[in-house]
Amino acid sequence: MTSITKRVWALIDEDPSIRKDLARGVINVSGLAAYLKEQHGLEGSLDSVISAIRRYKASEEVQELTAGVRQALKEAVVTTKTKITGLQLKNSTNLYKYLSDLMKDPEFYKSEIFRLIKSRNETLCMIDSESLGRAKTFFPEGNIIEIQEGLAELSLTLTADGWDSKGVMARLSNEIANYGVNILAIISAEPRISIFLAEENLMRAHEAVLSLTR
Repeated sequence: MTSITKRVWALIDEDPSIRKDLARGVINVSGLAAYLKEQHGLEGSLDSVISAIRRYKASEEVQELTAGVRQALKEAVVTTKTKITGLQLKNSTNLYKYLSDLMKDPEFYKSEIFRLIKSRNETLCMIDSESLGRAKTFFPEGNIIEIQEGLAELSLTLTADGWDSKGVMARLSNEIANYGVNILAIISAEPRISIFLAEENLMRAHEAVLSLTR
């Protein structure tokens, strides 16, 4: 497989609308080739780009991958949760102690949402908005960097086969972005994928996920 083919296939994979139109047979291959060549500065002749697009359409590997992702998402259980707050915390030597104390708290233990995402300098704690007041008391003021309210969680619980399917996460994030929705955070642990975004974007993100199963 030549480098131009790899580049063209990658560009198609990144654009859900192009993939859909190719699958439906409603897109002009020559026009698409000219568009990709101009927009992305592809090297090589127009004919080589056209050839790459046609091989993409005919590729059994691509077809199997697309079918596997679609089946994985079709079998997934999709749920949503609103009224979530993101508590952005500064990492410190005592942060894990504060988090441990919070998790042991009988009142906070009842909270339905508790997700942690740790980076080098910060830790993002996703919690129920109603638990925010209680959670804040466990951290010194200097540890709290930012509080993000008005968040939502879109979750997919996959089957065992669905979890083993390649490309599910990439297809999800690309499709949601294609619907104009910004993903704030993603947490995945078998069998669940949790996508966090602004509440106002939840309906569009949900529609994006459902569109992948149609």
